[in-house]
Amino acid sequence: MGLLHVAGGGTTRARPLFGIFRGRRRARALPLPARGLFLVNVKVGRGSSNKLSSGLAGAYVSAYVTAADQEAATRLAITRLTAKGFEFLGTQGPVSRIELDDWAQHIAQCWPEFIDELPRREELAAAMSKDTVFFGPFVGYERSA
Repeated sequence: MGLLHVAGGGTTRARPLFGIFRGRRRARALPLPARGLFLVNVKVGRGSSNKLSSGLAGAYVSAYVTAADQEAATRLAITRLTAKGFEFLGTQGPVSRIELDDWAQHIAQCWPEFIDELPRREELAAAMSKDTVFFGPFVGYERSA
């Protein structure tokens, strides 16, 4: 910074005015994450549900959820299961995102015997704009001795 001579004698130090004449920057809106299809593996207890045979204490189920993010998908899966009378006991492993283009391969690998019972890719694409939950097979477990 340089010295400036002021009227009437004396000096003053010049202060830089960085950016004072620039227009204000507009805050850029961050892009919202695209909605997706999420896999939430859940362990449930019998609860008040009568959907499990009497010898079973609960089940493991894969919930497939279309939602805005992983947290919303988990909440929605739990809400739908408890509404069906099951007792939520916990999630199993991480919540993962499945790309629509990978759906057929996922089902062929995980549930080949249920391909005709699970939605097709086109049905998933149509459901992507709203919150949707569908379940894979319930795999029951017995009470431990």
